[in-house]
Amino acid sequence: MAAALIHRPKILFLDEPTSGIDPLAQRTFWQQIAHLSERGVTIIITTHFMDEAEYCDRMMIQDHGEMLVLGAPADIRKRMNMPDADMNAIFIAIVEQSRAALEKEGRQGA
Repeated sequence: MAAALIHRPKILFLDEPTSGIDPLAQRTFWQQIAHLSERGVTIIITTHFMDEAEYCDRMMIQDHGEMLVLGAPADIRKRMNMPDADMNAIFIAIVEQSRAALEKEGRQGA
């Protein structure tokens, strides 16, 4: 991340940046991301850690290359009628609904 910040980007793309780091480093990373966001930097992060989605203003869930949902975590919870669910449960519900709809249509994902 340090190398990416040298030129003071307006947009920062990070792919799985917290994979393999310890919890303290992960917390420090997200504190730094929040600070950058407050300074106006747009940050796009890919992650498989759904609890990290809670730190984001907006998130997108996709499956087999198709966007299934896009919005703020709270809005997605509301749309799914799962107000107390964690993001892992919401992710699973969204993907399972999509796959069931595809199966019903006679299509299958890759």
